[in-house]
Amino acid sequence: MKRLNLNDEKLKEWMDDYVEKNKFNGCSLIIADPKGDTLLDIASGHADKEKTKEFNSLSIVRIFSMTKAIVSACLLQLISNEKINLQDTLDHYFDNFSNCYSLVENAKNVSEIEKTKAPSIYQLLNHTSGLSYFFNDDLIGKEYLKQNLTATPDNYNLSVFVENISSLPLAFKPGTRWNYSIGIDIAGRLIEIISGEPLDVYVKKNLLDPLDMKDTQFFLPKTKVDRFTDCFFYNEMHENFLPLVKQYENFNYTKDQVTNFSGGSGLLSTGRDYLKFASLLLNGGKYKNTRIFECDVMNSIKVNSLDRDIASIGVPTFAQMPTTGMGHSLAGSVITNPHPDFTSSVGDFGWGGMASNYFWIDFKKGYTAVFMTQLLPSASYPNRKELKKLVHQSLH
Repeated sequence: MKRLNLNDEKLKEWMDDYVEKNKFNGCSLIIADPKGDTLLDIASGHADKEKTKEFNSLSIVRIFSMTKAIVSACLLQLISNEKINLQDTLDHYFDNFSNCYSLVENAKNVSEIEKTKAPSIYQLLNHTSGLSYFFNDDLIGKEYLKQNLTATPDNYNLSVFVENISSLPLAFKPGTRWNYSIGIDIAGRLIEIISGEPLDVYVKKNLLDPLDMKDTQFFLPKTKVDRFTDCFFYNEMHENFLPLVKQYENFNYTKDQVTNFSGGSGLLSTGRDYLKFASLLLNGGKYKNTRIFECDVMNSIKVNSLDRDIASIGVPTFAQMPTTGMGHSLAGSVITNPHPDFTSSVGDFGWGGMASNYFWIDFKKGYTAVFMTQLLPSASYPNRKELKKLVHQSLH
């Protein structure tokens, strides 16, 4: 494969501009080829509010929903090894789903429900399960918020959290819509049930250790506190996100504080560490000639699982990215038909996190990019589509 060359001047200017305008306190961008060789590693700004520590690709950040790709991939790996059918429904694993209800169409309150089939593992992973999120503007999302079901690291433990979530109705009948959801937290609990191991143990043993991702975990060791970044919040963010300020502003992720291993948002990582996972996917599931993910697992990660794009059955935009021409695999977004306002190649895979961080893999051009910063929420600025366009323009 021809080696890619990147013009980093415009990329650095773009990052510096975000920092100088006080949009981001700091950020990093790291890009690699299928061999895992770093093509670019640049940063701007600072990791702390006092501006005493430079932000770089070794800064430890809350990756929030970039946790999803890791945990989804681990569940797919486990299911493949155990020969479990992805169409198995959740009532096989959770008692509450044995008596499953969803809201009726156009429900006005959470008591307007009807009996429905439990969602499948497949639907859980591609966000068509009928579950919601506490920040979603639907009846069930609002009920999660009301009942403090926020998936934060010190909120219950994974078992209790999933028990509470599964006791509520679904927002809609499984398979009928796309709705970003808490589903990957349930996927994390599924890993625990099937493997018999705590989620943090399974992920470490089966993915993080083989990839030598030593800075990626659910808590922050004392020896790494100096590399931990501060968290920042957009001053005009929607009120649904306000509970996160109290939760994350001064939360230190010490081992005794973290009780809930959130499969959807709980991991800490660095740009350099996460690049190893992204490079594994870019390289077809192999790391240094060792196969980590079998071909069937990689197929589930890379291939769109929806019969229509997200805009048709879900939301028109997501974190200021258009969802027309965007599908979803069983681990993240997949571009099926590139939108003019979101520069992409067909088959691009990726996802981001609530703190405006983002990664993607361009299988056609042969590179992966990991962008890290710490501004909540992710829809504050159009940085994802701006960055992706600049990277495409910078390739020569």
